[in-house]
Order: sequence, then structure tokens, then C-alpha cells
Amino acid sequence: MKKRNRKNILALIKNEGGISRAQIAEKLKISRATVTNLVKELISYGLVQESDLGRSRGGRRPMLLNLKADGAYSIGIEWGIDSIKTVLLNFKADIILDDQIQMDNNSFEEYKEVSFNLIKQYNKKLEDSSKIIGIGFGIHGLVNPEKGYSVFTPHFNWGEVDIKSILAEKYNYPIFIDNDVRMMAAGEIWQGRDDFIFINTGSGIGAALVFKSKIHYGNNYAAGELGHLKIADDGPKCYCGKYGCLESFASKESIISSYQNLKNNEVKISFSDIMIAYQAGEIESNLVINDALKYFARAISVVLNILNPEAVIIGGLFAEYEELLLTKLYKKIKEDSLNQVINNLDITTAYYQNLAGAVGAAEKVLNDFFEMKN
Repeated sequence: MKKRNRKNILALIKNEGGISRAQIAEKLKISRATVTNLVKELISYGLVQESDLGRSRGGRRPMLLNLKADGAYSIGIEWGIDSIKTVLLNFKADIILDDQIQMDNNSFEEYKEVSFNLIKQYNKKLEDSSKIIGIGFGIHGLVNPEKGYSVFTPHFNWGEVDIKSILAEKYNYPIFIDNDVRMMAAGEIWQGRDDFIFINTGSGIGAALVFKSKIHYGNNYAAGELGHLKIADDGPKCYCGKYGCLESFASKESIISSYQNLKNNEVKISFSDIMIAYQAGEIESNLVINDALKYFARAISVVLNILNPEAVIIGGLFAEYEELLLTKLYKKIKEDSLNQVINNLDITTAYYQNLAGAVGAAEKVLNDFFEMKN
């Protein structure tokens, strides 16, 4: 009971952004004496502090309680297809440190060692590393978050890996494991969104489905594999081993490959080079980008017609070119979707931009810490 009340008090202080002891007692329906004692403990732990004076209800003005920013920290790590992104958040979810490491070697051992080194650096930069309350990992591919398993990584071929157990051997604080896109969605939930599809774009295309602020996982934790939605009867072979997948037409590598084929060019070219040419109006780049947008819009429209969410949030590669791509994408989605599902639909980019996965993973830690208990 004491632990539950303490957690609920913390959640209220976080959600209200300044609340008195009397208001806490009233909202949680517990005695003022209990609130006073528990708040005293939270202040002694360095998690809560008294700040502004609240409005008087007849007597003296009450002291308001707020979270103490340096009271605790969480680490978030995204294991993407070609990079590792990490953040250190304080207790108010402000980004204190962030890093992005490009990965040429996608072996599990390499990803693990790079991550261990970054966590070590973050520990060293904190005056008191015992204030770290957990680490969240967002991992490419299919993930079982209950067991902390990486089940299937189509771009890495790791096989099934018990990541949580491996990490638990090294760290004694809570470890949270989930798919990278679902961690990105967790960041949007933290910002107050509650009914949306989050789609990450790049070398892979994945989605997270969120209803009433809850992520939908599916029967085998495989919900949201938008990149493997079959949108054509043929086409290049996908990483999953099948043909006609969205990723075969709209991923970064597929766009680059299509462009090089059109140009009969074997010289290595980057996606940014194609976008520069696209902006300049070059025919070949317009063909491949518009083709990718066509298939991408087609896949999104299928999901919209089935789920009818309030928003579609785009992260990753396409989000980096928001001004060039999103208006055209919306136009194509509108052409392919029912009018009723497009009405009042918000199509936007990730709140945390390229750090969405890492920040969402760190906020997953905080959310568990603050989650109110019945």
C-alpha cells in the first residue's frame, strides 16, 4: 500500500506540474498525514522539491510540489539498422546527453559493446550514477517485450537473442526491451498523443499502432510490420524473403537501387544526392521518389481504412525531408483513402525527430516509474 501510494503521489506531481499536499490527498482519497509522510520521504530521496506557493483557499498559501530534475535519470538506446542512438534524460524527461554512432558492423557483439561503452560514459558524467533508474532499448525487428527477446532481425540475421538476460547480468537496474518503432511511439504517448500510427522510414519500414494511449502488440508481438505489407505481385526480393513488400519499393536502399538502374550508374550514390536532384526537378529522381510515395501512400491508406486513427506520425528518413515529401504523401493518401478516414487526420513528423527511438526508450523507463497503480 505504501509503495502504491508513493508511486501515485509521484505520478500526480509529474502530471499536474505543481500540486499541494492537500490537493494530492483529495485526488487520491488518502489522509493528509499519509501524504505528508510520503512526501517527506520523496523529498529526502531527492525526487521531489517544494517550489512555488499555490492559491490560498482561505488560509495561508500552500507550498506546491514539483519533480526535482536531477533526482533521477534514465537511459534510452535505439539499435537501428545502421546506427546506435542514445540519450540520457533527467527526471523531467529533458535530454541531458545524446549520441549517435554509425555502425558498419551489424553483429550483435558489436552493438552490445558500443552500447556498453556509451552507458559507461553516461555513468561517469553523472555525479551520482546510482540515480539511474533504468535503461530502455528499442531494437530493430520483431521483439517480445515481456521476455526481453529479440525474435527476428531481418536486416541483421541475429536469430533469437535473450537480450534482457544478457543486460541483466551487467546492470542491476530495470531493463526495458521493445521494438524500436514502438519505443518511438512511447515518446509520442509521453507528449499526450493517444490515438495514432507511428511509421518509421529508412532502410526498414515499421509501424506502431496506438489506441487510447496503449500500444497494440498483436498475438505474437508482430503488429505493425507495415514494411512487409504486400503491395505488388512482383518486384525485388525483400529482406524477409518474400516479394512485393512495401520495403522493396519504398525503403532507402530500394529507392537508391531504382535510381541507379534508371541512370545506368554503378557509382555509389546516397539518398541525399537523390533528394538534391529531386528538388532540382531531375526526371529520374522524380520518378523513383514519386513511385516510392505512391506505394507508401497505398500501404498507409490500407491501414487508415481499417483503423481510422486521429494521426499518422512519420519518423526516420522521410521525416528529414518533411517539406519536400509530406504534402505529396498526404495528397496520394487522400486519393487512396475513404473520405471519412481522411477527415481531420493529422499527418506530421516525430516530436523528437531523429532521436525518437532513444528518447522513447528512456521515457518508457520513466513511464513505468510514474505509472499510477490501482
